[in-house]
Amino acid sequence: MTLTIAINLDDYVILTGDQRLTIECEPFTNLPAKTIIDNYKKIKQWTHGGITVSGDVLLMQYFHEELEAHARHKTPKWDFLNTARLARVLYLQDDKPIDHATGCAFFSLFNLDKVELIHLSIRKTVIEYETVLPMHAHFSLFAGTPDDPIYQQFVDALKKVNTFKNFIDFFNYHVDLIKAFYKRQQSFDESITSTFDLYIQDTKTGLGFMQTIENP
Repeated sequence: MTLTIAINLDDYVILTGDQRLTIECEPFTNLPAKTIIDNYKKIKQWTHGGITVSGDVLLMQYFHEELEAHARHKTPKWDFLNTARLARVLYLQDDKPIDHATGCAFFSLFNLDKVELIHLSIRKTVIEYETVLPMHAHFSLFAGTPDDPIYQQFVDALKKVNTFKNFIDFFNYHVDLIKAFYKRQQSFDESITSTFDLYIQDTKTGLGFMQTIENP
């Protein structure tokens, strides 16, 4: 399934995604009912930052493409809800079942000299989005319970860059924090990998980079 995390550390934002892709096919396709692909890159860089998605792969690919199309037109106003609606229309035009038209996207957006971190959700009856606030984290995962204290413990452990001597210490601290979360989750959810990809972006300059974090 998936484990993706969006983290806002005020001066930086971080996106992470495990590396397992699960493709499920209907019987009439004559394709395998389930195909598992490891080493799949769920995080991608786009014009204004990074993006990672979960849910129906085709639907969320359409969403990513519509985001890029909007960026190319350089329209100053962003309408994420309409972008998601367009993605769902394109998906349904491919004769895909509406019950499968669900997904989640975490993406960063460098605009007007700042970065916003967005959490967008496409469900059966509603499409909505919210901004991930500074020193907060949002999670998209398959296994686990909403009242698990680990989520708040994770958020409580986040630290700003100015509490460290240098960026490397700041970066390594949060990588270790995320690695521990992935290892814990993978211990009871075999549908994900403990190794993950990470994208970090400076919220003032918009510059960012991606790295694979081995987590055996």
